[in-house]
Amino acid sequence: MAIRRYGCGGCHVISGVDDARGTVGPSLDGIATRAELSGGLANTPDNMVRWLRDPQGVRPGSGMPNLGVSEGDGRDMAAYLYTLEPMMPPS
Repeated sequence: MAIRRYGCGGCHVISGVDDARGTVGPSLDGIATRAELSGGLANTPDNMVRWLRDPQGVRPGSGMPNLGVSEGDGRDMAAYLYTLEPMMPPS
């Protein structure tokens, strides 16, 4: 899985990805329900791929590093992220 190869779980919580419990960046669960992606981009699949591939080009100085994500991996990662349900608060 590309999300594992690029180490996304080191900074983010990502359901379905073992050991993806990072706290540096936001949880990616429910990302499909957000109006914007970081950098003020409208939350669309193409913009998600753009953000994953070149976050520093979208928002210079962002905490999200450029990881060398390929176009294909970016599309696969975005497709997976859009399947994640929002986390429900503990009851």
